Amino acid sequence: MKRIFTNRIRLAFASLLSLMALYSCSDWDDFKEFTEEGEIQYAGKMDSVKIFSGKGRVLYKAQLSADPKVKMVRIFWNDRKDSVEYQIEKGVGKEPFERTFNVDEGVKNFVTITYDAAGNSSIPVNAVGTSYGDTYRRRLNNRFISLLDFEADKTIINWDAMDLSTGAQYTEVEYVVNGETKRVTTPVSESKTALEGLTESTIIKYRTVFKPEPTSIDTFAVAFQDYAINIVPQLKNKKVPFIASATSGRWGNLANWITNDAAKNHDGFGGWDEWNGNIFNVESGWGSPPIRNGKIYQTLTLDPGIYTFEISNLRDTNLTPDDNTYLVVALGNTLPDVEQVTTSLGHVKIFNGRPIGELRVTFTVQEKSEVSMGYLTTQPDGWPGKFCNIVAFDFYKN
Repeated sequence: MKRIFTNRIRLAFASLLSLMALYSCSDWDDFKEFTEEGEIQYAGKMDSVKIFSGKGRVLYKAQLSADPKVKMVRIFWNDRKDSVEYQIEKGVGKEPFERTFNVDEGVKNFVTITYDAAGNSSIPVNAVGTSYGDTYRRRLNNRFISLLDFEADKTIINWDAMDLSTGAQYTEVEYVVNGETKRVTTPVSESKTALEGLTESTIIKYRTVFKPEPTSIDTFAVAFQDYAINIVPQLKNKKVPFIASATSGRWGNLANWITNDAAKNHDGFGGWDEWNGNIFNVESGWGSPPIRNGKIYQTLTLDPGIYTFEISNLRDTNLTPDDNTYLVVALGNTLPDVEQVTTSLGHVKIFNGRPIGELRVTFTVQEKSEVSMGYLTTQPDGWPGKFCNIVAFDFYKN
């Protein structure tokens, strides 16, 4: 019994050694198969195959096996109806293999087979990849402009959100300033684009660029679209902290605003108030002289259209409905006197308790014209005096 058991152990050990010898003679990808007809020799198969999508093409990346006998690679798709073929000059060991080739649009199963000089083939290797074309392109749309904001030295485009499932990447904008073409690229993750130096009405061009997959080797772009930007001139120095062009103690004159002598009732200064946080404030009384037809304004050249000039933030005032203080818009390069305020394009009286939404003047310009807008007041001296602290003005086209 002991002898039989020992013989069985020896037989099993011998079989194991035979198997080890068989596999040690071959690379993992280069082996022999025995059938009833005899021995079959396989070429080393392709390894680590990856397919990267492109525009009417794909990028194929893989590792050639260590089999030195491999001489040719064929890659099939469309149920092996289409293929490409590459001759191989093989070195020692595994080598990277990378090729780009044209493929009709769609999701494809790519079958890779290698061959040696004797015509022996490898085991097929399958990998899935996609070629994109007109079907994908028809799903693409340009990004929409939702709103324009105008500043003194630039124009801001506000973009609508995009459907990211199509692979939108960024939007390109082209525009011309002083004969020079400028280009700005904005990722779809950002909602605004600043067009520096664009201060005149013009036509811009823009398009959105897409990538169907994060690893795609190509991008798709919709056609450039023209967009007319009609620049609306902007008020300068229009909110706290207001900037003064000159100061004397508490009071100063506002930069970028025209201030007449009547409004400079603090020894030649007025309109800018340091005590209240560099605010817009016209104050009389409390020892200061009265103001008669004081005017602080800016003049802009406007194209035909409907516009609004407003106080967007009023901190406080002690003016009453009986006082003569107005927000005024008028044609020309100045404001009318209080007595002629009804000749203006529009005006609204400023007083304590008036809703902020009513402190605005909406007006129409019939033809390209100079238009002045600002603050007009006649107010007394005495005790207590009169004041009006304005945090911000705004101006925009409706």
